[in-house]
Amino acid sequence: MSMKHSYTLRNAIRFNPTGKKYNAIASIASIKEIRQHKEYFEFDFEKLAKEGVIYKICKENDDDIILGLVAVKLSKGVLDCANMETNKINKTPVCLHDGIGKSIIALCCKISFDMGTDGFISFEAKNKLMPYYRRFGAQHLRGLRMFIDTENAKKLVDLYF
Repeated sequence: MSMKHSYTLRNAIRFNPTGKKYNAIASIASIKEIRQHKEYFEFDFEKLAKEGVIYKICKENDDDIILGLVAVKLSKGVLDCANMETNKINKTPVCLHDGIGKSIIALCCKISFDMGTDGFISFEAKNKLMPYYRRFGAQHLRGLRMFIDTENAKKLVDLYF
């Protein structure tokens, strides 16, 4: 089963200066796009693209600015979300958009359902982000490893898809 090329997440992004909500479009990022946005992300997504698929999150009708990236690959009956990151413009102290992180997690759950792995995703969390992920039903596995099960994945998917 191959990964779907693009997804629409309904009302997933809020532009903070106005409070207006927008649909997010998630699609597979090209190496060219990853290179163009390299300075806005800490992780080396160009390197990660050699090991899996990189999805980008953009506002609908505005794909010039990648708001978030995630590296995904199927691994032993679960979708491994190796790295999830929002664009630097969406981090404190000046956060232009809200909802990017949650959109990335929901996208991963949707891809997992589409790939036949029942919404299960796993990922490594930074210590300070573990409480953030718990808000979406993520559970601690070991070390910094966390996962989201079918029940919590369905809640996220139903919210946006």
